[in-house]
Amino acid sequence: MIEQNPDLYFFIDFEHLKAKANKTFPFHLYVFNPMSKVYATYLHANSPLTSQKLDFLQFIVSKGGEIAVSRTQEMTFLHANQLKREDIPDLNEIPEHEFITRQKERAAKREKKAETKKFHFKDELGKAVESDNYLPLILEIREEAMTFPFTISHTVSLASYLSEKLLTQDTYINRMVALSAHLAIGCGMKDPLALGDLICAAFLAHLGHTQMEIFYSQKAFLELSTGQRREYKKHPGLSQHLIRKSGLIISERCNKILYQHHERADGSGYPEYKQGQFIEPLALVLGAAAHVLEYSSGKITGSPVAMSVVLKNMKEKTLSPGLEIEFGDTIYESLIYLLDTNNDSANAA
Repeated sequence: MIEQNPDLYFFIDFEHLKAKANKTFPFHLYVFNPMSKVYATYLHANSPLTSQKLDFLQFIVSKGGEIAVSRTQEMTFLHANQLKREDIPDLNEIPEHEFITRQKERAAKREKKAETKKFHFKDELGKAVESDNYLPLILEIREEAMTFPFTISHTVSLASYLSEKLLTQDTYINRMVALSAHLAIGCGMKDPLALGDLICAAFLAHLGHTQMEIFYSQKAFLELSTGQRREYKKHPGLSQHLIRKSGLIISERCNKILYQHHERADGSGYPEYKQGQFIEPLALVLGAAAHVLEYSSGKITGSPVAMSVVLKNMKEKTLSPGLEIEFGDTIYESLIYLLDTNNDSANAA
């Protein structure tokens, strides 16, 4: 009988057997061929280890083969040979999953890259705004997310997976994901747990739009009637509903971020008109990033507005219709500083 699942066995050294001719063992012995990666039954439990089999087993080991025992017979093996678990190296080593190995390689590669080429968000954003090409910003967050440890949480793992698969093109959603992540990092919220929750929320926040009439996604918010705006404001709840129905598991914080990303610190947001400390801070981060993109693209007023104009009005608190600044002092100040690329050029001049 041939078995090939390495998780079913542990390796032992020849001396662990205390083997001698015609000895019997209360456990099966297997041999592993490193060339074919195959485990094969060599001696059944309670069968005599004849001198011929003993000599051949030694020959197999001398040629690079390994002796293995089924993990289901671990205690039987240890007791029969008067050994402790710590005496067997393979029982004390947890095989590293290939995903974890790959993540570590990516993290090391990214760290090495950072040593030679620093990423300056403000500089890159200035180029993105000027050329209307946000791909470099998107790819930077993709690289960052792909280094997130898989063992932190299922939401962080999902964020890493979605980023790897989706953050490859310059799309509106990808801009929202990248800008919110960069803003969070600028606000000091840079640990993978926080960024993972935020990235997943950014990907999923507008899922509720798929359950509404198409014109809600095509028509500017200020052009909607009072009744239509009331309906539109249901989309965070619809996003939550779809996620629950799909069975997708996300963290409680991620759930709050996507549900509250239209809330504002002064209570002027929706859907629950929460204020200040009652709003998840990362929801305000996502809300700020999404709002800047929505306003500059014309999704709020119906007319696109240059990013520089949006930032100038926000900085001077010139509140034209639909423009919001109530994201809390920390996020508002970071937003103005990080996005105001003109300020750097002025200082340099």
